Amino acid sequence: MSNAPSTLPPLASLRAFEALARSGSVKLASESLNLTPSAISHQIRTLEAHFGLQLVQRSGRNIELTESGAIYAAAVLSAFNELFRASDLLEDRKRGPTVRVSVTPTFAMLAALPHLEKFRIDNPGLDLRLEAKNTLADFERDNIDAAVQFGDPPFGSLTYHRLLRSRAVPCADRKLLDRFPPVQQPNDLTKLPLIKFATAPDLWQRWFEEYDPKFQSKEPELIADSLLTAIQMARSSMGVILAPFPLVVPLIGSGALTVIQHWSSKSLALRDFYFTHRKLDHSSGKIKAVHKWLKVVAKALEADAAKLGV
Repeated sequence: MSNAPSTLPPLASLRAFEALARSGSVKLASESLNLTPSAISHQIRTLEAHFGLQLVQRSGRNIELTESGAIYAAAVLSAFNELFRASDLLEDRKRGPTVRVSVTPTFAMLAALPHLEKFRIDNPGLDLRLEAKNTLADFERDNIDAAVQFGDPPFGSLTYHRLLRSRAVPCADRKLLDRFPPVQQPNDLTKLPLIKFATAPDLWQRWFEEYDPKFQSKEPELIADSLLTAIQMARSSMGVILAPFPLVVPLIGSGALTVIQHWSSKSLALRDFYFTHRKLDHSSGKIKAVHKWLKVVAKALEADAAKLGV
């Protein structure tokens, strides 16, 4: 077997294939590269001609990778990801380091943004850029260095550190509570409109069962597509939400929401918030700076929650 390296296909074809594999759409790939769809298709055909193999196939209106295409895409996506990261390093050397962190919109609003200025004061010259998304962070697809994720570990091959231990506590706007009889027992909540969010559709049922396994919980009338939307609905006096503590402590402190009852020490556990990053970045100074900052933010939220007895 010859040790001579194989001839690489044209870079334009590789770039088009990477964009197509990443987006799963000729249209989206063309938009990301500012090319026409026909130009993307032409580059893919050039790549297939270079190898003499079919890499993509049409399935109705969709584009799917063949087995050979999927194998090659994994390597191409990884290679381009490393190129992007290397380019970022060069840009950092020119204009100063940048760290991009993906967070959920609720975490951004209640935890990260209120403390962003403190990070900038403590880390002059380090440009922190937050990207608020409800979708799971994808380190291969998204140009990010770290993420705050709401879920259950492990997170693939990522390194993760727990920031907040979440627990659910019923909360509502004071004006809503004033319109109903006092809530003295958990079952009294069934007399109020309840809000559930799509990411935890059975949360109310599990919460009621914790207090009385025989109780037939009430199905919430109101459904929010996300936690942030559910919080906004509760703040608008639409209903009661099982809010994640300690994340919502700032809303309690400002009077935007009111804790209805604690009912002893019971508080249903939710999925926790974790700081995640690539294993190869464990010694990165900018990753350490973000993690240190987030630990301080989390500690402050926990301290404020303790003052409320939650």
